[in-house]
Amino acid sequence: MNYEFVVKQKKINEIREGKLNSGDKTFLCIKDKVTGIIYPHPLSNFIKSELERKSLSLTTQRNYAEEIKKFLNYILECIENEDETFLHLEEEGIFGLQLQHGARYISFLTHRVKLGQIKSTQVFRTERILVRFFRWLIEQNITKENVQYREEIRIVKGEKRTITISPFDNFELGTEYPNKRESTKAKDIKLHDFGNGRLDLVNLFIRVAEIEAPDIALGIAFQCYGGLRRGEVVNLLRSSVKEPNKNDSGEFTLNIQDNWKILFPDKELTVSEQVKKERIQAIFKVPIVLELYKKHKENLLRLERRGRIKNKHALFCSIHTGKPITGMAYWERFTKVKDKFLEILEPNEKDYQFLTSKSWSTHIGRGIYTNMLVFLLGWSASQVAIARGDSNIQSAQDYIEEQNVKKQTEEAVEIIARATIQANQRNYTSIENLRGL
Repeated sequence: MNYEFVVKQKKINEIREGKLNSGDKTFLCIKDKVTGIIYPHPLSNFIKSELERKSLSLTTQRNYAEEIKKFLNYILECIENEDETFLHLEEEGIFGLQLQHGARYISFLTHRVKLGQIKSTQVFRTERILVRFFRWLIEQNITKENVQYREEIRIVKGEKRTITISPFDNFELGTEYPNKRESTKAKDIKLHDFGNGRLDLVNLFIRVAEIEAPDIALGIAFQCYGGLRRGEVVNLLRSSVKEPNKNDSGEFTLNIQDNWKILFPDKELTVSEQVKKERIQAIFKVPIVLELYKKHKENLLRLERRGRIKNKHALFCSIHTGKPITGMAYWERFTKVKDKFLEILEPNEKDYQFLTSKSWSTHIGRGIYTNMLVFLLGWSASQVAIARGDSNIQSAQDYIEEQNVKKQTEEAVEIIARATIQANQRNYTSIENLRGL
């Protein structure tokens, strides 16, 4: 997309009752990414009729406009990423907007809560704004979906108020909501890895990616066996890779640089494509990674022969559009792989329960990589920090300490269980003796 939605507040002169009045107004605008020109959008009337007319503050007006802007830009990204639910909006525009699009956005925000990126309160605040926005669209005959709004009387701060029940909170829409008490600290709610030594699960996950999202399967392998962040994967160029020799000897390294100007020159907001630390990153030369790299190069060559590649520098290109894969598109493909992976694992109750006990997403690759360094190779926190490309050793130290406590807790449970048996046999010995049982 060559345009995006932005919010602007400008001082405007108006003539009211024959007098010239000056005041600040809030506008929802379209920005042409090529020319930089900004045009007021007719949806600004939502702000004017629903908020400005009722004398709500400029701050409130801007907050509403910002949330609507984020929602509309989310739609643009979904269209660009060829999401089937949103593709018809490319032709129909705002007139084709339906509740399912708002429901998807609320679910997307809920996933961000689980990742510790935003607070759960933001999801519910955004939902209230979307309810008001969608209702206004229907009242203005802009959208045609038949929505029955329900209202109920509630006591709010000791006063009776009429509350509109959210039409997004509907079983058929499948809207996901966060727990209102969910913590914003990612480390408290996220899964760090697949379990100590569970390379079988890691490799199964990568194999599922080959089927469900072949254009990022190598990226997932790089994350698990090289500790890359999502933004570092999508920033890779073909020239970033130093390949092993034909007999698989020699270095296998990635030159991680901030290449967004080469890969995403039209993208002004590159939050999802950020590179935290530029470095040379070594990749474990395990068979599955070497195999995937060869397949990935062959796939790129096939796309090139068909004239599908839109950026010859990108290592990761969409098999549908030929464009470099954005951070958002990578996340969506990863989520698709995760869902299929969990579906396959469901009959294995123990693994399934562990992998659904907490939320996880693309960042789990770094946890898996760290797990290998700590428990398979026995590296120290400082060695792990260097290998991971951390600026601060504390990240690695926190992870190691957490895993050590987990390991010691599991050991303690076993020891206490054995101690109980020994006590029942009236032959209780020391902890050190129990370790040997």
